[in-house]
Amino acid sequence: MNIQRIMMIVDASYHTRHTIERSLREIDRRALNAMVLVKRHGKALAGYGVVAQAFRERAANLKEAASHLQESIAPLIQAHMRILQHRSYADIFHRKVQEMYHYHITCPTFVRTEKAWEQAIIAEEAVALTILRQLIKSVEKLQEGIAEQEYVVIIGRIEAALSEGTGAPLMRVSRDMGMAVATVRDAIWKYHNQLEEILHESNIGI
Repeated sequence: MNIQRIMMIVDASYHTRHTIERSLREIDRRALNAMVLVKRHGKALAGYGVVAQAFRERAANLKEAASHLQESIAPLIQAHMRILQHRSYADIFHRKVQEMYHYHITCPTFVRTEKAWEQAIIAEEAVALTILRQLIKSVEKLQEGIAEQEYVVIIGRIEAALSEGTGAPLMRVSRDMGMAVATVRDAIWKYHNQLEEILHESNIGI
């Protein structure tokens, strides 16, 4: 993996995390507004109140799950930086060995050192792959939570339609909630695809 790919991971992780945090704050605000509307209208909106509460609770769960994504980024970047460093050392000894071969000189120490760095690279690549796979699993878990949140949005729209006669602007609230969830879904979907692409490239390189 080259330095450009490493920077892509850093940038993608940063933008995804901030998009999620911003959207989840918006989701929480919308859910809170809905609960205020429910309180004003009393029993007439009791069904929507349950939905709004579930929506807010799931948003909190998503926020908690998303907060752990960043924990895997630093170890992943560190592993890849070590790989780049080890590769540079291995290349140095490889060039030295080739130069000596050119003059019909052999140096077992240089050959062993080159092989040692190559083994270190293999070990670090295995570590990086493990971290990357764990990160992808965490993202997929987050996607499951988003799917559940989208289901709550659908239920909310149904309840909003049933409560339309109360005069409360629940359809608009539900629409805004849905848009906020869609923003999170799209950000995570894009991030997941980027990680899968990196995993594919890493597997090819092994």
